[in-house]
Amino acid sequence: MDKFIEKFNKGTQYVNIVSAVTEDELTDVSDVSNDYLNKKCVKFIPASGAATRMFKDLYEYKNSKIDTDFTDKFFENLENFAFYDDIKEIIDSRDLDKDNINDRTQIIDIILEDKLNYGNLPKALIKMHSYEDFVATPIDEHIYEGEHYLNNDNINLHFTISKDHEELFNKYVDKRLVDKNNIDITYSFQKNETDTLAVDLNNNPFLLENGDVLYRAGGHGALIENLNDLDADIIFIKNIDNVCHRSYIEDTIHAKRKLASVGLEVKKQIDKYILDILSGDYDLKKIDNFIKERLKIVYKDELTGDIALSLLNRPLRVCGMVMNQGEPGGGPFLVDNGDYLDLQICEKSEINLNDEENVKILNSSQFFNPVDLVCFVKDYKGDKFNLMDYINEERYFISEKTYKGRKLKALEHPGLWNGAMHNWNTLFVEVPISTFNPVKTVNDLLRDGHRGREEKKEE
Repeated sequence: MDKFIEKFNKGTQYVNIVSAVTEDELTDVSDVSNDYLNKKCVKFIPASGAATRMFKDLYEYKNSKIDTDFTDKFFENLENFAFYDDIKEIIDSRDLDKDNINDRTQIIDIILEDKLNYGNLPKALIKMHSYEDFVATPIDEHIYEGEHYLNNDNINLHFTISKDHEELFNKYVDKRLVDKNNIDITYSFQKNETDTLAVDLNNNPFLLENGDVLYRAGGHGALIENLNDLDADIIFIKNIDNVCHRSYIEDTIHAKRKLASVGLEVKKQIDKYILDILSGDYDLKKIDNFIKERLKIVYKDELTGDIALSLLNRPLRVCGMVMNQGEPGGGPFLVDNGDYLDLQICEKSEINLNDEENVKILNSSQFFNPVDLVCFVKDYKGDKFNLMDYINEERYFISEKTYKGRKLKALEHPGLWNGAMHNWNTLFVEVPISTFNPVKTVNDLLRDGHRGREEKKEE
């Protein structure tokens, strides 16, 4: 408990950003190959989130009965949602008018509670995309993606899910894997021991009505433990809601192959230099140049063989970056770690915005983190890194929340692609904006990336 209180008292620790990443810090990819398929690849999909937030605006409409641009757009396009066919019969049988306020609330109830129960389902099980003869959820789309850039003889996907949704998840996946013996789907839960203490606004433990102390889930960063448990050489990471309609899939497939290809090439070079250093026969100037030019690490003092070894012998991540479109979230920066500068993904909340220079750097950011990573998690001997050794425990997040109307402060572990991977080697590669299709609200499903090209032509 004391270690949590100490962190609350210290508050969020800011990262020391030097500059926003530009094209100069990006890694060019000239050759794309399938060599990575010779390694054991696993696709890791954080999927524990409930769909409730997707429908926040519909819940608000139920309470207020006030039309907004959001609700108007939702009902104008009701027939275009992939789940519409499941509710059409009920709407017709009740003769509901989607332009009538009372009927609108009934339609919302059909979606969120009565028929579809979407208000209580995980986002993974929401029907998002329509095709000629079937409708797909994010689980279906992640499987489909995996079939196109993982080894087709042995496709491994791992979802992190909520314990509450285990039965639903199993039931759905079992149906989808009939006659697909080449696909192995596993899942895990965020570990209870990664829960963090909640405090009141004075940083005292937040007490429940029965006197117990409240602990909360420790956020995405806690999933580094789940990642660490996987048996794999290469791990692809992508959020559950970042999927696209299959008519747009080619860019995503090519981007994934690109990230894996350049990662494998750099990983081989890293391992070679490590073996050279260990043998005592190495060219320090050449290694220094590789660390600066390829890994974009700037060591401030004179590099030695031992220091080069410590910088090289770390997990490697290749992160796809898209052009900044003003979406909320993190981005790529060059960060000062004291002894050296290197590439990091930073959230806005980790940057001291009372510093004018930091604000300038943030506003100049050209790229955005869509959470599109390919991770190389074995060392030069082929042994698995212990990923827990490469976390920056100082990069945690503190936020204000409520519990039954009472305000509290919550603490999240260092973010999975922020502080939990702080001490990894990092490459940033630009990927097309078409590979980034998050579904934060239900109306996001009306964007081009979630609707077939033919469907758009017909309009």
